[in-house]
Amino acid sequence: MNKNNKTVIFMILVLILLISWMQINKSNYYIEKNIGIENRPFEEYVVFYPQHQDDEVLWGGSAIRTAINTLGSDRVFVVLVSDGTGVNVFKDKIYRNSTRKEKEELRDEEFYAALNDLGIKKENIIILSDIDNKTGDHFDLMRKVAIDFQNNYKNVTHVAHSYKYDDHPMHRKNGKVIYNLYKEGKIKDVMFFLKPKYVKNISVDKRIIYNADNLEDYNSIVKACNEYKLINEAKERRGIGYTSAHSYFDHLLQDPSLTSVLHLPLKIN
Repeated sequence: MNKNNKTVIFMILVLILLISWMQINKSNYYIEKNIGIENRPFEEYVVFYPQHQDDEVLWGGSAIRTAINTLGSDRVFVVLVSDGTGVNVFKDKIYRNSTRKEKEELRDEEFYAALNDLGIKKENIIILSDIDNKTGDHFDLMRKVAIDFQNNYKNVTHVAHSYKYDDHPMHRKNGKVIYNLYKEGKIKDVMFFLKPKYVKNISVDKRIIYNADNLEDYNSIVKACNEYKLINEAKERRGIGYTSAHSYFDHLLQDPSLTSVLHLPLKIN
């Protein structure tokens, strides 16, 4: 056997071992991901606070569907905290002459379509940038809106991003708004979105699992994901969500249960 043949055989063996290792780790990941408190009940009303358009389905699709199934669509709200115009996609030259509002509208087209697929009523969607008369973040208004929900509806579950385990600084700030209100006693029941790579950081007793366990829920979430992929210039659809976060979408859609993992409040050291 010549040297070239030995090299080829060696590379094939390495590839086989790598694929086997990836499959084992993928299997272990799904086992780990699905260990926790399943289908924790919501209060009488639930409010989800995605920071950006697409966060709601990427991290909470199955949680939203569970909330609608158990509470009814009248009692499930979504509050979009950011206008989403800071995404890298908008650095492309085709958006050079687009205003901030035009960019926001492109993102919101995808957002409204995805929420409609998930079963959220349009009147139950609040976009903070539409009512906050300033640019920049809208965390002060987010805080006020959360308190208003609590005061008006009394028994409310608030779901925001993780304030501790997230690699996006705006997600962590988002989560801290809700966590701080919880610590202050101004809101009573809270949970936090968790990205898949941080699942192992959360103990099983603090980990909440929601799955798409029927065909209707599964199809709703897949359709919502596809809204962020759609490219149709005539309808002002540019596939911005998928372009900016394609790996997250691909990862979610590989999960046969389209799992949403949330966590309960944690102590911050």
